[in-house]
Amino acid sequence: MEVRRARPADRQRILDISAQIWDGYDYVPLMLDEWLAGTAGELLVAALDGDVAAFSYRTWVAEGHAWLQGIRTDTALRGKGLGRALTERSIERAWADGARRIGLSTYIDNHASMHIVESFGFRRMASFVYLEGDLPGRSEPEDTGVVPLSDGEAIRVIGRSDYLAAANGRFPWEWKFLSFDWSPRTAIAWAPYRIGIRRDGEVVSALCASPGSTPSDAAFLSFLDGEPDDLLALLRHAQADLGAAKWEAMMPKDGDRGARALAVLRDSGLRSWSGFSEDVFSYELDRVPALSREAQNVEGRRVPDDAG
Repeated sequence: MEVRRARPADRQRILDISAQIWDGYDYVPLMLDEWLAGTAGELLVAALDGDVAAFSYRTWVAEGHAWLQGIRTDTALRGKGLGRALTERSIERAWADGARRIGLSTYIDNHASMHIVESFGFRRMASFVYLEGDLPGRSEPEDTGVVPLSDGEAIRVIGRSDYLAAANGRFPWEWKFLSFDWSPRTAIAWAPYRIGIRRDGEVVSALCASPGSTPSDAAFLSFLDGEPDDLLALLRHAQADLGAAKWEAMMPKDGDRGARALAVLRDSGLRSWSGFSEDVFSYELDRVPALSREAQNVEGRRVPDDAG
């Protein structure tokens, strides 16, 4: 077995392996040219007798915080240690490049991946429900006192929220998760569309999202929390403002504890692959021994207003 950096000549073989994933709906083909260019990360392949048999990608979610994703193995060659070899090399190279933490996420049915990463010391830090679907279109935003939020306002309301506590401090963007107190400003930069409802001078409810690149692309909802009666109003305002029919979201849920927005999104028509049970897990590995999950939970130690 040889583990090496991917080359342009590996492109078709990588696509062939990717086509075996998720019934051919893998996201890797959309990202492959960027990954091969190597401007934002490193694409590795594992080869058997010179033929590419597996691949994985490593990038960054914040300074000092590496991220592993896209670990794929030819289904005919599973059980040969390819995923383990790629994970080990990716960890080594991340530390060498200055990472202090490495993260990744996995779906609930990917037991092999969870077994591998846990054997390297990765700890499950948070769980989420992945949602997707169409929201009913609206021609104009509702007049509900919705206002745009500054960076500072967004950081304050997110850092003090029940949502962030349910997420064990992790802020989502698509399938990536960043500990909010690692870099609050990096986290909110993932969601440049930020609106809220302010009462008595304080933001009491907020929504943070990233619009799709085109109207046909899904918008991603990273945060929705606050007073229960405000959540639907914020969602409808965002839908009208962004004009995106398709939406995706990661809502924190851990057993009986979850984001109050989960019910609003379910009632609004978003679908879950798992019956609205937690199905996406965020894992982390620190360069130095980390605090326990209980100690890292943000409840009771809110993010400072001037963090970041």
